Parts: sequence; C-alpha cells; structure tokens
Amino acid sequence: MAWFETGVVGYLDGPMLLAGLAGLGLVVGVLTGLFGVGGAFMATPLLNVLFGIPYPHAVASSLSFTIGTSASGVRRHLRLGNFELRSMMMLAAGAMGGALLGAEANFLLSGALGKNAFTLTMHGLFAILLVAAALLIAWPSPSTTGRKSLLQRLPIGPRIDLPGANLPGVSVPGAVVTGMLLGFTSGMMGIGGGVLMVPLLVTVLGLSAHKAVGTSLGVIVISSITGTISYALKGDVTLWIVMPLLVGSTIGIQIGAAICNRLHQKRLKQYFAVVLFVTAVVVASDFVRTLLAG
Repeated sequence: MAWFETGVVGYLDGPMLLAGLAGLGLVVGVLTGLFGVGGAFMATPLLNVLFGIPYPHAVASSLSFTIGTSASGVRRHLRLGNFELRSMMMLAAGAMGGALLGAEANFLLSGALGKNAFTLTMHGLFAILLVAAALLIAWPSPSTTGRKSLLQRLPIGPRIDLPGANLPGVSVPGAVVTGMLLGFTSGMMGIGGGVLMVPLLVTVLGLSAHKAVGTSLGVIVISSITGTISYALKGDVTLWIVMPLLVGSTIGIQIGAAICNRLHQKRLKQYFAVVLFVTAVVVASDFVRTLLAG
C-alpha cells in the first residue's frame, strides 16, 4: 500500500481506508443512478488524487466495480422505462472493440512515460474530457427543439428506427462508430463511457435525458466487462479497492435512480454539468500540484 503516501488522504489505513473507499463508492453510486454515467468518471481520478493510487490500478479497479453498479442501475431503469434497446445494442457492438483498443493504448502510454509524466497526462485528459462533457450536456437536445438528431441526418446507411425513443431513420454505422469511440475512452481512462455517452445520446442520437440515462448504463456494463478483462490479464485489477467501492455504490445507486425520475429533464442536465465541472476543477488542481512538485 506504499502508493497511498502521495494521496490527499494517504494517512488512512486499515478499516478507515476501506471506509473511505466505501464513502467514495456511495457518492459514485448516487451519481450513477441519477445521471447514468457509471460513476467511474469521478472514481478514477479521485482514486489517484485522494488516495494516491496509480492510474493503471485506478482505471482497472474503476472499470471492475462499474460493472456491478451499472448492472444494478440497468435493472432499476428498466422498471422505470428509461431504456432504448436497439440503440444500446448498436452502441455496445462498437464499444466492445473500442474498449480493447483503449486498454492497449493505456498500457503503451504508461510504459512509454514515467510515473509523473503519465499522471500529468491522465490528469490533463480527464480535465479536458470533463469540461467538454459539461459543455456538451448543456447544448440544447433535439428532443426538446424538435429537430432531427445528428445520426438521423447523417447520410450513411443502413438505417434503423428506434421506436422506444420515437426516432426514425437513425444511421447504424454512425451509432456503431460512436460506440467505438466511447469504448476507447472507457478502456483508456476507466470511465465506463457514460460521462460522454449520456450527453452524446441526448445531442447526437436524440434520446431524452431520462432514456439516455438508462440506455447508457446498458452499454457501460458491456464496455466495462471488456475493459476489465484486458486489465485483469495484466494484473492491474485490485479487489480490495473494488469491493468497498462496490458496497458503497450499490447502496448509492438505488438512491440516485429514485431521485432521477423526480427531476425535470432540464434540471437533470444542469446538475450533471455542475458535477462534471466541479470534478474537472479538482483534477486540474491536482495537475498543478503534481506539476509544481515535480
């Protein structure tokens, strides 16, 4: 456990350390159920920033526990009707291949760079990704403006109708490529993909915010399983990190899913953007601290 010396709460040990991880899992679980993002967008960088866990272990552990939290969220959102099966299947098909490529890219990058350089690189990528996602989710969605979505207007066939979301003529290749890009991000950064998937399902595919939440969780389960297998083969999955996160998040996700249906779509998007921005500020602050310390 020597890596904890660099973490903000690196003084924790034993039961207190497990309690701290479970507390992080609880917060992540609430966000998973509320926004359909898998929660790893917050867990991965905070495992490094707060606990000093190296990014390869943080990425692998986040992907691993995301499987459990996302699966729990899928069951809840299926009962609530927040699900679009056809879009999930197309996105998942691309996400599996993308997750394998992303995991391999992480291995190559971590081997080519030193520890500090790799940490700074990952911090920078997370900060950019989180700010971009916050801006994307704030963009007006086709479901609220009445316009066709980007994948409906994309001039590449074949096409498929999505009756669960009342979206005719969606480009199948466009959806698969979108899933592949999200899967790559998932495998590379251990974020499950939902942090980008929810805003993309809203703005690019045209789903409502509530449909996007449930559908994204289904894709996250599949991409997270694929990424976890890749990292497990390298020995980076650490179960004593995964288990307390999973315990806390399993409780939190039920709370988040119950709150989700009580919020208006506009409020849901606003709160999501705020959470993304705050997490980006925390990561950016540690980026500066690590840069000055190096």
